[in-house]
Amino acid sequence: IFLYVLFGNGLIKILIILSINFLIPITLKGSKLNPIITWIFNLAVLFGNEKYNGYQFEWFSENLAFLDSNLGLLTRWTITFNICMLRMVSFNMDYYWSFHPSPDSTERNDRDQAPLTEKDRIIIPCFKEDYNYINYLSYVLYTPLYLAGPIITFNNFISQLRYPREIDIKSTFIYGIRLLGAILLMEVMLHFIYVVAMSKSRAWSGLTPFELGMVGFFNLKYIWLKLLIIWRFFRFWAMADGFEVQENMLRCMLNNFSTAGFWRSWHRSYYRWLIRYIYIPLGGSKYLTYNMLIVFTFVALWHDISLKLLAWGWLIWIFILPETIATRIFTEKKVSIR
Repeated sequence: IFLYVLFGNGLIKILIILSINFLIPITLKGSKLNPIITWIFNLAVLFGNEKYNGYQFEWFSENLAFLDSNLGLLTRWTITFNICMLRMVSFNMDYYWSFHPSPDSTERNDRDQAPLTEKDRIIIPCFKEDYNYINYLSYVLYTPLYLAGPIITFNNFISQLRYPREIDIKSTFIYGIRLLGAILLMEVMLHFIYVVAMSKSRAWSGLTPFELGMVGFFNLKYIWLKLLIIWRFFRFWAMADGFEVQENMLRCMLNNFSTAGFWRSWHRSYYRWLIRYIYIPLGGSKYLTYNMLIVFTFVALWHDISLKLLAWGWLIWIFILPETIATRIFTEKKVSIR
């Protein structure tokens, strides 16, 4: 009901894509073709959504043209589908890895024993019967996290369903107060520091270089605070429903001392998704330089398929590479500070 109100008959397209994706791991199971077909299909969906602008029912049949008239409150369902794609990959890969468990992620035999830590919930495979269509849809379409995340893996989601925790009312209430404080801070800043209006109207003629720099600086602060509010709202919603999910903004934008630290603390759940489903499967730090390039290329294309975003992703890779190389060369074992 929630998604139909938002997307109207676009929900039909979403369910069709989800169903096709579900058939990939169910059919291929532990085959090496599973991750290959999974990635090909999901990348094709991203490009297809962008190229064909969400598709039209009338392209398939004139008798279906009437379905295009109801697009819901959010007429472009493809905008939020990128987050949905991450969950689709998570289900497929977690199911594939359940056939190839690592030594530290052996399948549980005791059904009464809940995972002790978040790491356990992520790496320990679910029971085979948990990888079914109902759980898959429940995970991918989970209302509090559907539109923007934070992102949670399928294993983690189902583990919390199977072993529900008692809601910590006190900490959830305090977190809600913190969210309210962030919203009030945004209101105060918008009232007294109106750099967003200045940048939108290009009203910066006559400003000194320092003042122009401050316009750019505070615009970045607004982006950080806006995303913090959005992600905290949906995380608060999930917490009130009994789910423990990752905080996306671990630090203030200024409270970082390295580019790598900034990358790890900004959109933290997405960073962890990239590590689990792209970086480590490709060899991790063994092929550090190449894997970072692949990761940032995917990040750029995932945000928006455009040359501008692709250049942005490659520039980030160039900026972060020297620090990463220096960190590997000048380790604590090689350099002692007295």
